[in-house]
Amino acid sequence: MDYNLLRPLRALLEERSVTRAAERLHLSQPSMSGALAKLRAHYDDELLVRRGNHHELTPLAERLLAVLPTVLAEVDHVFRLQSGFDPRTRTRTFILAGVDAVIARVAPPLLRIGAAEAPRARFEFPAADGRLVNAVPDSLRTIDGAFLPHGYASDLARLDLPPEPWVCLVDADAGAEDLLERPWVETLPAREGMSPATMQLRLRGIELSTVAATPHFFVLPSLLVGTERVALVPRDIGRRVVAEIDRLRMVSPPVELEPIRDAFWWHGDHERDEGHRWLRGALARVRDQLIGEADDGYRELGIR
Repeated sequence: MDYNLLRPLRALLEERSVTRAAERLHLSQPSMSGALAKLRAHYDDELLVRRGNHHELTPLAERLLAVLPTVLAEVDHVFRLQSGFDPRTRTRTFILAGVDAVIARVAPPLLRIGAAEAPRARFEFPAADGRLVNAVPDSLRTIDGAFLPHGYASDLARLDLPPEPWVCLVDADAGAEDLLERPWVETLPAREGMSPATMQLRLRGIELSTVAATPHFFVLPSLLVGTERVALVPRDIGRRVVAEIDRLRMVSPPVELEPIRDAFWWHGDHERDEGHRWLRGALARVRDQLIGEADDGYRELGIR
């Protein structure tokens, strides 16, 4: 079997759609259809069977899907093994998943370190979606790691990022009174269906009037400007938003909330990978830089 068909096989079985599998791997639909034809011929099995408007997996396809993540992880591990990793000369792609808020916080200093020390490195930042989060730890075998809050992963190696407070974003003309009585826009994480801050409020018996929800922090401004709506966001996102959009401002949450405690988590298979060790060292310096940043922006940006 052509080992280049393993990734198309996994995409086809997980997506159960030639079109979606092609989009996922950035291939043309004819190319993915050709891969499916080769796979069907190899296994002498349909793998995907149409049932009305969707496809179902054959029994063989179900068995293949159960083992593919582990198989692909082992293949990746074999090809990543190197006698040494010199960041100045090695070509490598690092894949770090996360939500846009944490990527916006971590990626700029990480890319600066990469440009200075590993000029041939490439960094990819896919979304930490529900499929990845729900499959931890196995999903971390095939990427270098993911930025996730505590509680989403356990018994894995991690690098803690400095805690980050929550702030509220509101329209500059809307005032900061009676926030709990106003309509809210919620930022949804990948798995739970509500943000960690919203969960804290609910545990205190506070139910918000949520009129909209999105997993994309940078969509929020368009949902807040010119309205009475309120959104809870990490402070770094709040700073970025109000610096660019003067029609919004930051205010303190209506009740005290536990800060966001994110960490970079990775699978144990990467421990002895010298390239991954360099990445972890770079991320440790990013963390130290974030810790060292001054908090004077609070008053400058109008937060109480």
